[in-house]
Amino acid sequence: MADKIIFVNGRFHSFDRKTDGAQAIAVEDGLIIDAGPNVRIKPLSRRGFKAVDLKKRAVVPGMIDSHLHLMSLGTSFKRVNLDGVDSLEKIKQMLLEAAAKLASGQWLRGRGWNKNLWGENFPDKGILDAITPSPVALSSKDGHLLWVNSAALKHAGIDAKTSDPPGGVIEKDNNGEPTGILMENAAENFYDKIPPMSYSDKMDSVSRAQEHLLKLGITGCGDCDEDKDLFSIYHELDRQGKLKLRVFKMVPKSGLARAIDFKFHTGFGTEHIRVGCLKLFADGALGSQTALMFRPYEKSKNNFGVETLTPEEIDDLVSRAVNAGISVAMHAIGDKGNHQALRGIGKYSQAFIKKGLRPRIEHAQLLRKSDIGLFERYGIIASVQPIHATSDRDIADRYWGKRSRYAYPFKSFLASRARLAFGSDAPIETADPIAGIHAAVTRKRQNETRPAWYPQERITIHQAVKAYAEGAAYACCYDDIAGTISIGKRADFVVLSENIFEMKPDDIKGAGVVMTIIDGKMVFEK
Repeated sequence: MADKIIFVNGRFHSFDRKTDGAQAIAVEDGLIIDAGPNVRIKPLSRRGFKAVDLKKRAVVPGMIDSHLHLMSLGTSFKRVNLDGVDSLEKIKQMLLEAAAKLASGQWLRGRGWNKNLWGENFPDKGILDAITPSPVALSSKDGHLLWVNSAALKHAGIDAKTSDPPGGVIEKDNNGEPTGILMENAAENFYDKIPPMSYSDKMDSVSRAQEHLLKLGITGCGDCDEDKDLFSIYHELDRQGKLKLRVFKMVPKSGLARAIDFKFHTGFGTEHIRVGCLKLFADGALGSQTALMFRPYEKSKNNFGVETLTPEEIDDLVSRAVNAGISVAMHAIGDKGNHQALRGIGKYSQAFIKKGLRPRIEHAQLLRKSDIGLFERYGIIASVQPIHATSDRDIADRYWGKRSRYAYPFKSFLASRARLAFGSDAPIETADPIAGIHAAVTRKRQNETRPAWYPQERITIHQAVKAYAEGAAYACCYDDIAGTISIGKRADFVVLSENIFEMKPDDIKGAGVVMTIIDGKMVFEK
């Protein structure tokens, strides 16, 4: 028997001119079959359609987070969370309490530390050695650094004789001894030395993250986690009917050869799990001062950041991917990192177009004004996280100075006619899209009284919601079934507590999600 339902008495902001302003929609087997005024849709209740009263609340398309780390988000709920802790003394106390609960030899794992909250200097292994003899591995807020202790270094075989890997740095003191800070590819390589989670733990983390996102009105995501089991986990959850989100699963660099052998191509899959882009890293991050720059960081004469891929390596990887029908999503933070990513992808722009692929640059945080137009010119999506702009404003001013005028340039992207897709980079930042929308339209933190940061780059509420819905759906290859509330598409939408389109930008932070609907089914109700 067909699953029939009507949603009535709503205020639909559908981002489709044919259905925008509708009061009600009709859904059959998860598909939107009609939209219009109440007087036309309500009578369907006499033909077996169950009715849900939206009580005149605002409705928007299901929001898709174009860039997050799904399993890592779920795992973060189970590890020591150091995000926002503003002193080393507080961190020491938290780690001491966590270490006291460890079994002998068990690793102490955590994330979110941010040395920019303490001063200029990185911490060292000695601090951790004094807390526990067990191995410790703590990822930084931006995920580009690892802070480890002597036991962890010994476990990984890292000592004074160990050389920096390509695209990475093992920080050493004046005596040549590792300090306990691993940067970029040195940190990435270290993860392979840490005892992995079990398959069941990974699945539990994914499930926890999914439930968290559904409460926030997120109906899909571009997943950038690199664990080799994730495709299997998503397919298993999908087979069991437990994968409610629409997941666009990125392919890590280490998985490219396998993806080519399996003849994967971007967009291939089901309505709930599709093959994503090849995920590459052009540089590091602002918080770690490893983003690749044309000129040194402020207060430095020789720190230009870290080039994690050379232009030659970018060329090789992009050409291999596009020839196999796999798109590219390249992390780029610094102005030189973005320039090299744009040029590296742009060289193959016609090949991407010919194969119907949608290349992306992830974060696109700092750009030279002359490079902004290259996104539209080469057909590259700007996959950005507005919450980073307000979270990073102080350290951007500290390390980039006046170059920050074209940092997180949302309005400039739209003015240049570039495609804009919004996300959060969770768990690095909150996954809450209301917080992201607020950041994009105010350029201020939610409780901030300072003036907006580079207010020239503010965008409208409509533009911000569109970037989370239609823009992100396009970037994640779900625009055929999601991204707008349209007849013929799946019934993915969110009911809000307030009509954010009628609110002052500063006030939308108070709005929340009342219902999240996917395939016409209520997957969250407050």
